[in-house]
Amino acid sequence: MIAYLKGEVLELTEDSLILLVGGVGYQVYVPFNSFTSLPQPGDELALYTYLQINTQPRAEALALFGFADKRDLQLFTLLLGVSSIGAKTALAALNSVGYADLVSAVQMGNAAALTRIPGVGKKSAERILLELKDKIMKLEPEFVAPTPQPRQNSLADNLKRTAALALSQLGYPQAVAQQYVDAVCEDLPDDTALEDIITAALKLAAKG
Repeated sequence: MIAYLKGEVLELTEDSLILLVGGVGYQVYVPFNSFTSLPQPGDELALYTYLQINTQPRAEALALFGFADKRDLQLFTLLLGVSSIGAKTALAALNSVGYADLVSAVQMGNAAALTRIPGVGKKSAERILLELKDKIMKLEPEFVAPTPQPRQNSLADNLKRTAALALSQLGYPQAVAQQYVDAVCEDLPDDTALEDIITAALKLAAKG
């Protein structure tokens, strides 16, 4: 079992990074928005990891997920225990909602807050509340206050940087990619998913 990795960031993609450890490059899926600052190639990075073994056809046989904070890993594994919640959805939960808001939503029974997670509807949100209520209390016995909401039409800097990175890997210069992303984010709501930001930026780029 691979439980912890420490090495140099070699490359970033839309939802993962390659971490060079002892001459071996590990592709690790990470919730970029949970990082204090977006990792850059050449940075040293330490991650708590979860190795998923998948036996389903057409799926990755092995997938490695990484978290800078051990609490994020613990919450990720709790989400995996919920019926119909897979690893990618659990990762999206931490990436789009975040640890504090997820814990707070379960503590307060706020299903609406959980529907902000991509792929989670009302029924899935209610299932998360039902199955995680007691487990969250063990993880966080004290109340966790939700994070302050950003001002209207202001997206997290990490999310915008990740979107710009995705465009740069499609051949756009980094500075130009960032301009397209910044331009579309001015008119997008705060809870816009990463893939929607990228799509909007590509449409703007196509217009020249």
